Amino acid sequence: MNISRPWTWKILAAPVLALALATGGCGGGGSNGGGGGGMTGAGSGGTTSGTGGKGSGGTSAGTGGAASGGTTGSGGKVATGSGGSATGGNSASGGSTATGGKVGSGGASSGGATATGGAGTASGGVTATGGTGTASGGGTASGGNGQGGGSASGGDHGSGGMAMTSGWQCPAASTFTGMSPFSGTTIAATHIMGAPPEDTFNNMGNNFTNVEGPVWIGDALYYSELATTNLPPARILKMTADEVSSVFIDMSGSNGLATDGTNIISANHGVQGIVKFSLPDKTATTLASMYDGKKFNSPNDLTVARDGTIYFTDPDYQDTAKPQGTTGVYQIKDGTVTSVTDYAALPDVNPSEPNGISLTLDETSLLVGGKAGLRRYAITGGAVSMTGTPFGPPEVTMTGVNTDGMTLDCAGNLYVAVANSLSLVVVKPDGTKLGTVTLATGMAATNVAFGGADHQTLYVTAQGANHTQGVYKAHLNIPGKPY
Repeated sequence: MNISRPWTWKILAAPVLALALATGGCGGGGSNGGGGGGMTGAGSGGTTSGTGGKGSGGTSAGTGGAASGGTTGSGGKVATGSGGSATGGNSASGGSTATGGKVGSGGASSGGATATGGAGTASGGVTATGGTGTASGGGTASGGNGQGGGSASGGDHGSGGMAMTSGWQCPAASTFTGMSPFSGTTIAATHIMGAPPEDTFNNMGNNFTNVEGPVWIGDALYYSELATTNLPPARILKMTADEVSSVFIDMSGSNGLATDGTNIISANHGVQGIVKFSLPDKTATTLASMYDGKKFNSPNDLTVARDGTIYFTDPDYQDTAKPQGTTGVYQIKDGTVTSVTDYAALPDVNPSEPNGISLTLDETSLLVGGKAGLRRYAITGGAVSMTGTPFGPPEVTMTGVNTDGMTLDCAGNLYVAVANSLSLVVVKPDGTKLGTVTLATGMAATNVAFGGADHQTLYVTAQGANHTQGVYKAHLNIPGKPY
């Protein structure tokens, strides 16, 4: 994020891979309701999947249980209780000849309304579903963008192998085809009172402070508030679902915030590096603080990929000494820090001050903004292209434009804060302009995230003084990423 001088500043879901062994006991693989197996019987028909006859199909297929006939025999190719005639073989009811009922739907225990799953295989079946598919005969198979998978073994509660603990994830973008996040071309965000709390840190809301880095974790919004000195004091605040804010971590040194699904990951000018704050105990762990034998300048914003790779920007807004000697964009992968993209070396603006950063929904592109505008860098085989291209309408790409924090909704629309303005430009996946989100007060929008129980509340942070700095909100038709 960026605070223009005299106030020039600024501040992922990203996943950490967790291994869940496929067992026949209780346990789910994926996060976000998408684990393969688990107590809800992903990919299983349960032990009550049939009511008629005795049926064949084995006793431990994990999905068919007794796989008996009647009208509710479990089965289906998607291990969520669906399944044509509920016969065995490809169906998840196990065995090779499990007889079926009329529909082979699972009722409540063969997928039903809560059948979850990952992308792995259910025992006796072909594919355990996640996504938002419908269990034929049992309501909607949940799982959102569940990351379950592996091989779901037998038993009553087949667990799901490899699982991503990346917290909440978007459903498939196709779910929102043809939908607009808001009516018309402009939507106004309203100021949330008491965010940040007015106290001695901001002189009861009268002093200028920079509010930054919103991230939604669990049932709360976390965000940073920074003062205005070099390597300034900063704190992390927590706003509960009822919009009450309080100090969560004092003297955090943080700017932009992201999450691995469980913890807060911060771009941190306090240690001039990347710091993880474990939840709920708030223990701080420095993940990186140096590159090429020198401290970073003042890490500003960051995003976390599903494989755990962290990408972050390092302008010099909070440390004019600039120990790196240049600004930059970096990645942390398997503990190794690497410089990526040519953003810091672009000739249009010097220094280009890379600022906001995000990944596209499919993680095939890295989006970087700053004083050289918004640019997109391809990611191939985990490697980021050094050369990018401008992305978006002129409001975020023309020479001299300065962009700040950004996030995406689940349809792939990008919300970009334009530095030194009270607006966000909303960019469609094809790079054309969809519309604008505006703030009525404040000095400038700094960053943006989705949250709330339905993940459809857009939270916008803003710098300012005289009670105008803080958090703004607007409710949209489409959910989005938590930072």
